[in-house]
Amino acid sequence: MERKVKTERTDFAEDLVKDVSQDFETRRKERLPLERQWELNLKFLSGDQYCDVGANGNISEEYGDYFWQERRVFNHIAPIIDSRLARFSMVKPIVSVRPKADDDVFVAGADLAEKLVEQVFKRADMDETVKRVTAWSETCGTGFYKVVWNNDGGEKIGSADGKEIREGEVKIIPVSPFEIFPDSLTAEKLDDCKSVIHARAMSAAEVNWIYGVKLLGKEIDVLGLSDVNPAFSGGNSDVLKDAVIVIERYERPSPEYPKGRLITVADDKLLYYGELPYACGNGFSYSFPFVKQNCTSVAGRFFGQSLIERMIPVQRAYNAVKNRKHEFINRLSSGVLTVEDGSVDTDDLAEEGLSPGKILVYRQGSKAPEMLSSDAIPPDFDKEEEKLINEFVIISGVSDVASTAGNANLSSGTALEILIEQDSERMLTGAEEIRKCYLETAKIAIRLCNQFMTGVRAIKSQDGYGKVKVFYADSSAVCSDDCYLEGENELLYTHNQKKQLILKLYESGLLTDDEGKIRQSVKGKILALLGYKDLDVKKGASRLQEEKAQNENAAMRERSVPVEEIDDDFIHIEEHTRYVLTEYEELSEEEKERYFAHVREHRERREKEEKGE
Repeated sequence: MERKVKTERTDFAEDLVKDVSQDFETRRKERLPLERQWELNLKFLSGDQYCDVGANGNISEEYGDYFWQERRVFNHIAPIIDSRLARFSMVKPIVSVRPKADDDVFVAGADLAEKLVEQVFKRADMDETVKRVTAWSETCGTGFYKVVWNNDGGEKIGSADGKEIREGEVKIIPVSPFEIFPDSLTAEKLDDCKSVIHARAMSAAEVNWIYGVKLLGKEIDVLGLSDVNPAFSGGNSDVLKDAVIVIERYERPSPEYPKGRLITVADDKLLYYGELPYACGNGFSYSFPFVKQNCTSVAGRFFGQSLIERMIPVQRAYNAVKNRKHEFINRLSSGVLTVEDGSVDTDDLAEEGLSPGKILVYRQGSKAPEMLSSDAIPPDFDKEEEKLINEFVIISGVSDVASTAGNANLSSGTALEILIEQDSERMLTGAEEIRKCYLETAKIAIRLCNQFMTGVRAIKSQDGYGKVKVFYADSSAVCSDDCYLEGENELLYTHNQKKQLILKLYESGLLTDDEGKIRQSVKGKILALLGYKDLDVKKGASRLQEEKAQNENAAMRERSVPVEEIDDDFIHIEEHTRYVLTEYEELSEEEKERYFAHVREHRERREKEEKGE
């Protein structure tokens, strides 16, 4: 009986491995044309621009019609992509969390969730991760974030059997589009897919360490995810030695599998089989741990389109124009010599040319050699070159504003400012895509913390004045995943424009109270936004006053709290009033009277100070 059960399990594992492997091969063949386009984009970005996808579906090199043809590369794609990446690096939104209810417990939980997301992003080096994913999306059209729980991360909390035990943490991994295989290339969103395969090359040693299975490694093409013949690898940087292809198939929950399935195979071996490990979907449901970022979304396609794909024809035309222009210049400078057959030593002329001071001997009685007349460079070359440069600007949305400074029609600062705004507007879609990914990643991070956090965890947070505070939370505290982004798109306004807007708000009186004064807390925030927080004489004291008043709110539920000399009456009155209005229905008459008496004491002291008593 035991042998029969073991045989059934073996057959089940073999069927799973066969099914996943065949599914992976099918998806890879369907996606092959897209991969070839991505590889072509990578080559053009790196400067290898005399190549194309041939009739056989492979990338082949293009050769010139004549040996003397110039084949130089004048790469405009690389600086355009560099400029776009530099602009997108300015996009660093702040994620906030809405509480589930107005109750102070939920408000405090939402505040802890915000600090937790901030800590997760910092530990995961979110800025660098976004740069890497954006580089993939700008090059290939799509990049991915994989948000998982790492049991071996976080602070050390103990040890057992000679091994460290850590608290675990959220890990955010940048993933290239070469590794993601959806079940349908026409599904526009991840939510539209029933299953997604994440296939990648991993070293055999890493597979053994993670899954406890020893496999025989080979040389694997990291991009193509295929075996490489060692005799032809030639030290290719895209080849990983002693590696295997690990295939993870994530299946969405279904009536048959309510929590979905995750099947991991490699080298005809089943490494893992079970339910989806992460409840990272909407409403804390089981879902895929991926976030997709597109450069330009295309209707009816899962993968986005890169601007490089649009710029390749223009780049080819630009290279051709520049090379033909240089060939014309070479003819003008070197000249084309016509000679009578047999009158001179043509081999000598071909080898040495017409160097200055050269004595040219020709046969007596024959016609003397002469230069073939040629006209000046046609103006069509320059016109076509300018048109192609303008096409680069139109397609990419990146223009060299500095080069237009000398234009008489753009001599004013206002005109240049309009031009800068136009450049920013063209890139707003890409910036919004990055902001959306920040938001989705934060939601998944909160859901994973709610699922896997055990016990009480310390959350470190730093205020605008460099002061580090430690908060403590458990999984029940991070119960709200209703995230939103503070502020507008960072590319809408430059830093100088933000400063001007703040100054206009101040001049219009919108930042002052009824008495025409600016509150100290508002003043501190304004100085911080302007980049001069060091000029805040109270160094964030208003924020400390708010925290002290909030602590008093909690204490006054049980006892009376006296007004102290260091209290800021204005801030304390506001905080206590807010709390009473929020918890009014929950407070007893005795508790209300404690708050009312405390607020009256603040108001009386404030009135005395105003009267100078």
